[in-house]
Amino acid sequence: MVAFSTRRFQNRRGFTLVELLVVIAIIGVLVGLLLPAVQAAREAARRMSCSNNMKQLGLALHMYHDTNQRMPPASFVADVTTNRPASWLVRILPYMEQSAAYNLSTFSGTDWASRSDGTNLNWLPYNGLVVPSLACPSSPLPGTRVDPASAGTIALGAPAELEVQISSYVGVNGDYNEDNSQWNGYHGMSDYNGIIVPVDDRNRLTVRFASITDGTSQTVAIGEQSNFTRVRLADGTFDKYDQRASNWWGGAWSGGGGGTSTDSEAYWMNISSSRVGINYVATSRYSPHGIGPYWYGRPGHHSIFTSAHPGGAQFTLGDGSVRFLSENMRFEIFSLLTNRADGQVVPGDSI
Repeated sequence: MVAFSTRRFQNRRGFTLVELLVVIAIIGVLVGLLLPAVQAAREAARRMSCSNNMKQLGLALHMYHDTNQRMPPASFVADVTTNRPASWLVRILPYMEQSAAYNLSTFSGTDWASRSDGTNLNWLPYNGLVVPSLACPSSPLPGTRVDPASAGTIALGAPAELEVQISSYVGVNGDYNEDNSQWNGYHGMSDYNGIIVPVDDRNRLTVRFASITDGTSQTVAIGEQSNFTRVRLADGTFDKYDQRASNWWGGAWSGGGGGTSTDSEAYWMNISSSRVGINYVATSRYSPHGIGPYWYGRPGHHSIFTSAHPGGAQFTLGDGSVRFLSENMRFEIFSLLTNRADGQVVPGDSI
């Protein structure tokens, strides 16, 4: 009996090297097939989270309008050296579960850009504040930036550097090609035909739902800027830059310079208008004028709507719904969607 068991054991054999290599190869193929599916599932989840963020922003805009009967101003004319204005994002914070920061905010006599020549009275509630719904989870870009505090701000007890959030989402202030826009040699065209617009010497009022005559479901209010701007070089390679309209002094909380419409300090932050298409690939960081940084790096009026989601970018419409718009959309259709009152019909299959 013992001899039989020993003989049976001796007849058993393990895997040969060839068989082992075949098994490893099969496992490698299966992993190779599975990995893209896993990555696609993760991106789908991130895109859904991004869509929910933009839905929250759209809901906050509606609640702001219900309270104030107007949309929040993107910016307004102020002292361009000591009293740079707050952005529209600050105005909607109470409707995004950020009442604590908003209730500590001061809007008079303060510099929201935290520049060296102004004093930021709001440094305490906004230093390090990160609102999750302002960040696209697919974005490869940094979510915050560090600005040096001015001497006046430091005298209030602030640290030497302030960390401010950079938003993945910007307000849409209009269509570059609209007849009533005005050329600003520093930053591009000054457009006021969108939903979130500045108040200055050329435009006295912010937007009401009644003035969105093309229909809230046919006009975009908020667009995505969550990826690098790409510049194609002569040799066919690409450079990439962070040219978001939120990436300047003060980050998401600054409305810009506060100057009049033709002033060099009339740069606007956290808004953009349509001069080029979604995910447009430029041949120069500065051309066409307004898509890139100007005047010591400030964002132009037409910083590109970009997205890390393949194939296009997400937009919040005036009615609060969120749509994914293809980067292959005809540019003239995209322009119509950014203009609240062009009077033209947008084809139903375009959005």
